[in-house]
Amino acid sequence: MSDRKKREIKPIHEQPFGDILNSMDSFFNQAIKHLHPSKMIPVYQYETKDEYVIEAEVPGIKKEQILLDIFQNHIKISIKNESYSEKKDDVKKTTEQYFRYHKSDRIVNLPFAVNQSDIKASLSQGLLTIRIPNKRKRISIDTKEV
Repeated sequence: MSDRKKREIKPIHEQPFGDILNSMDSFFNQAIKHLHPSKMIPVYQYETKDEYVIEAEVPGIKKEQILLDIFQNHIKISIKNESYSEKKDDVKKTTEQYFRYHKSDRIVNLPFAVNQSDIKASLSQGLLTIRIPNKRKRISIDTKEV
């Protein structure tokens, strides 16, 4: 029976290859922590008597990085942020290159169809404001007494 206890199955981290497997596991866990899913663009919508307003929070984003697409009663706000840098060391004869890419999209449903020519957009201090003339008309209902 003592031989059986000696041959007992040990947890993987206590086996000869356990250190290698733990290292690999740690490597992949650290790599996953650095992956960032596409972040949702915070959007606030409200309506006044004259216009429908959409405000999107886009801190640190420049006008050139924003793309607005209109289709019937939808507006798609897209943000594309990419950067590239290169550092050369002539002494060590090495080159380091960094490339960063991030893209976020948000589709906003509107209560009515719009034309591109009606829409005005502005960007100020990280707030994208989209203004659309309110063309909705209220229909009055006549009442007749019988």
